[in-house]
Amino acid sequence: MQELACTWVPGTLDIVRLKFGTRTIELTSARLARIFGPQALNDLYLKGRAVLRADARQVALLA
Repeated sequence: MQELACTWVPGTLDIVRLKFGTRTIELTSARLARIFGPQALNDLYLKGRAVLRADARQVALLA
């Protein structure tokens, strides 16, 4: 399991920035919800940031 730090990309309404290890990627909130489930967006909407735990399959889907 890897921990991913998620935040909104400033100036956007639906782009999320994920940081894990030395990698940083950006994807739409819809794609994030498809990979991790809709509950993954709860903390993002409420706090503006979230920490997700990802298994190897989910990390592979991010690429």
